[in-house]
Amino acid sequence: MKEFLIRTVSGLIYAAVMIGSIMVHPLVFLAVFLFILILGMTEFYRMCSTEEKRPMVIPGIAAGIIIFLAIFFTKYSSADSRILFLIPVSALILIVLPMFRVKDHAIWTSALTFLGIIYVSLPVSVFNLLVYHPYKEGFNYQVVLFLFLILWLNDTGAYISGKLTGKHKMFPRISPKKSWEGFAGGLLMALLVTWLSKPLFPDIPSGHLWILCPIIVITGTLGDLVESGWKRASGVKDSGKLMPGHGGILDRFDSLILAAPAVYITLKLLT
Repeated sequence: MKEFLIRTVSGLIYAAVMIGSIMVHPLVFLAVFLFILILGMTEFYRMCSTEEKRPMVIPGIAAGIIIFLAIFFTKYSSADSRILFLIPVSALILIVLPMFRVKDHAIWTSALTFLGIIYVSLPVSVFNLLVYHPYKEGFNYQVVLFLFLILWLNDTGAYISGKLTGKHKMFPRISPKKSWEGFAGGLLMALLVTWLSKPLFPDIPSGHLWILCPIIVITGTLGDLVESGWKRASGVKDSGKLMPGHGGILDRFDSLILAAPAVYITLKLLT
């Protein structure tokens, strides 16, 4: 019971911070998501580091921050789009830097560094595009809030139905607790949430919500499994210890890592 209460309180604080970041002000969003990016990349680089194979942690995180800020300011302050050239420049620097690290294997160093950017920085940066979505001009919470609600309630539905009826495992090698019954229960919960919450998203066409819902559920589940695979390969239970009862920031953000880009791609196709 004590562990359940700790996990519940920690989860509620996380949810409040995430929702507040997209509803209060763009600069609050900037601060919260930059923190997520920095901590998430730190956790990922820690997981994939070994004695022989090590990423460039500080240059990698710096490049991730540049990507995020470049996209944010082109949206927030209509900055000159040429600022986006900082992204390929950062990539070129990361390719060259391993040549000056005598003790490291250049290929592994570059590969692991870029993997952290692809896995953490780029998906987090996509949120800049989702809070400036095509349905309404300016900073707007609706798409991201819908994304949050579907993922969180899907997790709840999957947990309950999995506990009660879960017999057929999805990927026992990676995540022995996930079952197809849990996935179905989570999807049903997500569809119910979509139906009940439509008044909260007046700017998003109802048909688009029904399309986005299963896409979020599927990609969110895959994102969770991917992070479980990373942790299993690294021999760790949690990515970090930031959130009591939950683990690290990647343990809470894992489903968003694939779901956010999937939502953005879907929006581009729909609009």
